[in-house]
Amino acid sequence: MKGQSIFLFLFSLLLPWSSVFSQFPGDNSRNNGSKPTLDGFAEVSWEASYGQVRDKFLSLAANPQSDEKIEVVHEDKEKSLLVRRNGIFYLYRFYSTPKLVLDSRPKDKNQPRPEKETSPDEDEHLEPGKLFSVGVSFRYLPGKDVQSKLENKYGKPKKETLDDKKIGGAVIWELTDERQAPPAGGFIVQWKEAYKKQPFTRRVDYFSSKVKAQIEKEYKEFFSAEEIKTLRDLIP
Repeated sequence: MKGQSIFLFLFSLLLPWSSVFSQFPGDNSRNNGSKPTLDGFAEVSWEASYGQVRDKFLSLAANPQSDEKIEVVHEDKEKSLLVRRNGIFYLYRFYSTPKLVLDSRPKDKNQPRPEKETSPDEDEHLEPGKLFSVGVSFRYLPGKDVQSKLENKYGKPKKETLDDKKIGGAVIWELTDERQAPPAGGFIVQWKEAYKKQPFTRRVDYFSSKVKAQIEKEYKEFFSAEEIKTLRDLIP
């Protein structure tokens, strides 16, 4: 009886590990040795709208025939969606061009103006949010095991940065198609941190390269947007 209890205890420790690994998009081996690209996260493509992703998980959560345990834990409309799926947390992040940036851009004279101006109390984004990143959070796992699973799918990482103690840091995969501009695909960041003096991982982030490039471009626009808008208002 005692031996059975020990086995059940060990199994309870191993089960969450296999559960996490089975839900990584990088859990399967590479096909034909070709260079993979990251076109989204699991079954959701990059740039999927907030509404599409939200409806998908609400539908899965309400499906009585599904064996998965899915719950939408928290939502920030058009910005983020936190989903717990089989005990693992997934933070879906969305991006839309800030209203300030849109207002600072040259207007198409043939484009009809909106009937009413947006009030200051309304949201600072006019466009629907589109998926650009997913963060996966789970219990501590050995960093080398997580990295091995990702390498099985995506090959060797492009870069690895470590802290002074050679324990904490980040491992980065760039999975893009450089023939397109901006590059299609995305990149992965596996975070390592010291736990019991060993490198462990409890978070992996996935990003869209295309939307990342858009954010970087509009970040620069944002800081000059107010001045541009003011000048345009002064000189119609």
